[in-house]
Amino acid sequence: GDAKEDGQGLWAAYNNKLETNPILTKALTSMIGFTLGDILAQNFVEKKGEYDIMRTIRLASFGFLIHGTTGHWFYGKLDKAIPGTGAMQVFSKVGIDQVLWNPIFGVMFFSYMGFTNGDGPAAVAAKVKRDLMTQVTGSWTGWAIAHAVNFRFIPT
Repeated sequence: GDAKEDGQGLWAAYNNKLETNPILTKALTSMIGFTLGDILAQNFVEKKGEYDIMRTIRLASFGFLIHGTTGHWFYGKLDKAIPGTGAMQVFSKVGIDQVLWNPIFGVMFFSYMGFTNGDGPAAVAAKVKRDLMTQVTGSWTGWAIAHAVNFRFIPT
């Protein structure tokens, strides 16, 4: 088939996997996203010289083991608790996501990345204390809009 048909077939296959095996599909999707994001960050944003493959592996495993699976659980519960895509539902979902889930996610992220980097509990706690609020408020500048679009237009 042509490229358009192949793309539609790939999208249909992906959506089928979301229905038949949602947790694994979301875990793999998250792993790919974290992997590609870190490759881009290290090569084009940070440009620190030597590529840190272990950081990419830690981020990829976080995506697979934590982000994809917990996101499936949280957003599934959120969509069941607040069904619909109207303005009030979207506003409520974004608010809950950014005020409740965002800090929980940040603690999971800093903890996982710290522990898998060999940091002890005291160092991880210090990182969370030092950086969590910056991460949470930084998220508000972009992710609130992204989630609003997602909650409004992407079916669950």
